[in-house]
Amino acid sequence: MMNFFCKPTCIFCDTESYRELDLCFACENDLPALKNHCTKCAEPLPEGQDLCGLCLNNSLPEVQIVALFYYQSPIDLLITKLKFGNNLIGAKILGELFAVRLNEHYQNKTKPEIIIPVPLHPDRLRDRGYNQALELSRPIAKKLQIPIDKFCVERIKNTQPQARLVAKERKQNIKQAFFVSQGFSYQHVAVIDDVITTGNTVVELCKSLLRVGVKQIDVWCLAKSSFKDIYK
Repeated sequence: MMNFFCKPTCIFCDTESYRELDLCFACENDLPALKNHCTKCAEPLPEGQDLCGLCLNNSLPEVQIVALFYYQSPIDLLITKLKFGNNLIGAKILGELFAVRLNEHYQNKTKPEIIIPVPLHPDRLRDRGYNQALELSRPIAKKLQIPIDKFCVERIKNTQPQARLVAKERKQNIKQAFFVSQGFSYQHVAVIDDVITTGNTVVELCKSLLRVGVKQIDVWCLAKSSFKDIYK
């Protein structure tokens, strides 16, 4: 009955979406989908390739990545509004789109035991009021029937925003930023973040998880960006 009075409306074109999502099919088809990418760093690749040149001999063997979009219009604006504009409707839309992609990905693969949203430092979480990675996780957890653990990893270093730093500074900025709680026993986990540029943040988190005995880490990245994307 509610849908009769409040029909879902596309956030981009403002027309009725004709689905249980505030995004019409036409606008979804126009989104910058990342069709094929390196399974280690999410760098776009030609069809049929799984690894980029840099990752052939320089990557964590236990880590695989699934990415959904290029960090381009209108995804970049939607993510910016999600992170800094309290646009939680965007989190629901993006999370549900990602859930469909991940459900297809795991049709013939073992799903992770747990979803770990990349945590924010308590000071930043207090300022923002929510963790965008956690909000993205909620539709995915429901669709894939995988629980979320938002307490097993803490961000103990209040780092500068990575987007403000050059490549050399990013790695040092995020070093030793995460702490994994005692008693952590998961063997196969999923780490989710909104945007990956150099990958330093998720790599540092993955290293912390590997040190406590995790055997396999699937990184779920909503969008892959480059420096030219974030500084244009």
